[in-house]
Amino acid sequence: MLVMNSFNKSKSISRFALGASIILSVLVSQTLNAEALSTNQKQNSNFQADKSQAKKTVKKKRVRRAQTMRPKIFKKLDKVRELVDAKDYESAASKLESIAKIKRNSYEVAMTWNMHAYMHFNQENYSQAAIAYEKVISGKRVPESLVQTTLYSLAKLYLIQQQYQPALKTLNNWFDVVEKPGAEAFVLRAQVHYQLEQYKQALPDVKQAINLTLAKGKKPRENWLLMERAVYYQNKDYVAMERCLKDLIAYYPDSTSASQYWVQLSAIYNELGKPEAELAALETAYDQGLLLKENQLVNLAQAMLGKEIPYKAAQIILLGLKDRVITENAKNLSLLGDSLMLAKEYEQAITVMAKAARLSDSAKDFYKLAQIHTERQEWQQALTNINKALEKNESASTSIKEHEARILKGLVLFNMKDLLLARAEFEMAAEYSESSKMAEQWLTFIEGEEKRIAFIAGTE
Repeated sequence: MLVMNSFNKSKSISRFALGASIILSVLVSQTLNAEALSTNQKQNSNFQADKSQAKKTVKKKRVRRAQTMRPKIFKKLDKVRELVDAKDYESAASKLESIAKIKRNSYEVAMTWNMHAYMHFNQENYSQAAIAYEKVISGKRVPESLVQTTLYSLAKLYLIQQQYQPALKTLNNWFDVVEKPGAEAFVLRAQVHYQLEQYKQALPDVKQAINLTLAKGKKPRENWLLMERAVYYQNKDYVAMERCLKDLIAYYPDSTSASQYWVQLSAIYNELGKPEAELAALETAYDQGLLLKENQLVNLAQAMLGKEIPYKAAQIILLGLKDRVITENAKNLSLLGDSLMLAKEYEQAITVMAKAARLSDSAKDFYKLAQIHTERQEWQQALTNINKALEKNESASTSIKEHEARILKGLVLFNMKDLLLARAEFEMAAEYSESSKMAEQWLTFIEGEEKRIAFIAGTE
């Protein structure tokens, strides 16, 4: 008579292992810096465009018109730009000091401060660059185009410095003076809202950026979809997050993060209570060769085992061990042993679980090994390992339930025809509420067996 195996089937992937990978970092990376520089360059291209305007001397009617830059001021500022581009910042600063001593109109003053910002930005002195931009927009009669580009650059500088409230205020001012903001601007404001933990406010902006892009027949940028995903995660909108992850997979199947998207989609299905879809997502990623990390393969094997597909779980681990992607440690070998056992690959399961037990020296692994030997009716080996499990159980961190171990040992002893010791084990098991009923049944059975043996022996 054999007992059913009580292997602890590993659960599918953890409840929701998404947080760490989804949390958005501050945009102080090369992308933001490059965009800020691009805006800076646009401003300076506007500055260069004033060259032709500065040369015009045609007289017009006495009407109020926008101020222009005189050729002599333009040449001086252009020289500063050349010095900055050559990284001769000391000479550039000296040149700007000399320009400050010249009487200038409000537009020339604004463009001088703009050049200060350009110089400081190129030195990554963002706080001073921001101060210079503030000087630009605080001036009188500053052209609207210059105000717009300056506000946008200033907002980015605040964001680089993690000054999120000023960044948001400046961006909102920029939106107030721009007729048709581009998708990038909406993403930028969404980023600021995100950093301020204003997740509900971030969502409309990032969605607007994506919709504007789709309306042009283009696919949204990957990092925009990542922001959308992050916002949905923070808002706990897992249904929308499922759709977003599907978009990432569809638009960027060759992304270096493609495997991550599949794993996260699987976790979302777990959260939404869709176990079949959860496993299917992981299997699809595996079949496409996208699961390349140990934890991903182990998670898939655990999910397979949890869905009672032990043979495939075992094959995943075996291949991972062969490719040296999965580490041959006690934990992974124990999982493999479980899978092989449940797949009824007993001979291979014994070899694997014995190695796991030697490495871990834990009660759990010796107990599992005893179970496998029990399935094979190898009573002496089963008894040896169950005794080791009980011995290790006193101090093991990975303990087993003693009442289950006593039931198993009693069964093994019964099959070894040692009714006296078997009775002792079942009596100990009967002291536990969880196993008292089964233990009492076994004790009744043993009592009947003892009577049968006595009758046959003619002692009654």
